Amino acid sequence: MKALSTRSRTVMLAATLLLFAVLFALESIGNHCCFRTYGLDLGLYTKTLYDHARLRPNDCSFFLDTPSNQMGDHFDIYLWLFSPLVYLFGNYTLLIIQISSVIVGMYGTYRQVRLYTDDKVLPFAAMLTIGFSFGVWHALSFDYHSNVVSAMMLPWLFYFFKKGSVGGMVTMALFMSIAKETSALWVCFVLAALLWDCRREKRMLRAVALTLAGCVAYFLIVTLVVMPALGSGGGTGFWRYSWMGDNVGQVAIWMFTHPWQAIKAVFTDFVGTAPGLKTEFFLSILLSGGLLCLFKPNWLLMFVPPLLMKMLARDPGAFWGIALHYNIEACVVAALVMVPVLSRFKAPALRRVAASLVVVASLLTLHHTVTKPRTFVQLDNICIFSADHYRQPTFDASAARRMIGELPSDASVCASTMLSPHLAVRDSVYSFPTGVGKANYFLLLQNHFCYTDSDEQMAHEIINDTVHYRVVDSGDNIYLLVTIR
Repeated sequence: MKALSTRSRTVMLAATLLLFAVLFALESIGNHCCFRTYGLDLGLYTKTLYDHARLRPNDCSFFLDTPSNQMGDHFDIYLWLFSPLVYLFGNYTLLIIQISSVIVGMYGTYRQVRLYTDDKVLPFAAMLTIGFSFGVWHALSFDYHSNVVSAMMLPWLFYFFKKGSVGGMVTMALFMSIAKETSALWVCFVLAALLWDCRREKRMLRAVALTLAGCVAYFLIVTLVVMPALGSGGGTGFWRYSWMGDNVGQVAIWMFTHPWQAIKAVFTDFVGTAPGLKTEFFLSILLSGGLLCLFKPNWLLMFVPPLLMKMLARDPGAFWGIALHYNIEACVVAALVMVPVLSRFKAPALRRVAASLVVVASLLTLHHTVTKPRTFVQLDNICIFSADHYRQPTFDASAARRMIGELPSDASVCASTMLSPHLAVRDSVYSFPTGVGKANYFLLLQNHFCYTDSDEQMAHEIINDTVHYRVVDSGDNIYLLVTIR
């Protein structure tokens, strides 16, 4: 009977993970198939992956006229580690890695809970809380980002920490840190929070403290020495924080010398254009498990870096609300805090009721964020049970695929941002308008999303320029052109 019960749990676990893998693939891979991924960021990161696989640095010429080392924008070592996989999965590589990381994180959550309790329900409840997290679904709806992979390794860091495996804990902390410089900062706060949890275990306390020191040193060296040497002033997105200082050091000093202003800015609309976005996010994170941090206050430290980076950015539409990938770290912590908190409950019935409430609250929160959110959300990107998710209504996707197939493998191509990720696995490719004057072929959408109005006007002019360009093929609002020499 016991063997049957163990086998049943194993089958249920495998079936649950497989189900979520399918759902996540329908969302993420479905978006890519329907040309709802973009030059920034999937196209750029896939081109970087390809360049690394060819053992050459990436100079960001994919989207920048002036070459700049990609590692100066985000010090992302994952793109080096994952680069050989581009030969297997092509332009789908990073999406597959990202989906896989979430499944691995869910399984790590299950394994972590088994170290806390023999309860048969709590491991599945914790795993479902991750799977239903709005942060996970919104991250998968928009391209690829290495911080998602890093965040989904947190359950494994907690697993090795609870198990008392110093080697495993250190390995996971270091692996998470090399995703991005911002991930290294977050890991520092995670480890700082865990110092309290292991205060009575000298061996683990010493290991956590030393690992924390190493991560702090890594973060400081990367951000203050390495990235500036590569030509970065804190990354291309640093302008969002320039109201506090001209570099990372000045921003840190400003926050320490103006603590009340910094705290106030985290919770208020300090630009005056986005009322309600922060409220929606904080309510969502509380209902997705974060409320349990009241019973585990040292874990609040883990929220500090992701919340500061989100809420102090001078870009409310992208950062403050519940959309995109900027919620993933906070959402994973909010989901995982139920493990040490609910495992303390002595009564199994009470523990299971509480866990079920967290799962239901997470699911209802997810439902709100994909149906009637206050934050702007591309609903077609995330609503996998809608027929609109599986079509591209604004241009002929089949024509786009046909034209991509017509391009010579060695051609230098400049493509609109919604098309360029599908062309990123080649030596010479640009996200329009960067390749104007460099590329031989152009694959352009007419009257579609561009990053600036001038870019859209330029695309219109090229399509209608019969002196310098010849139309090779065309479809519904999509054109394949070749430069006339």
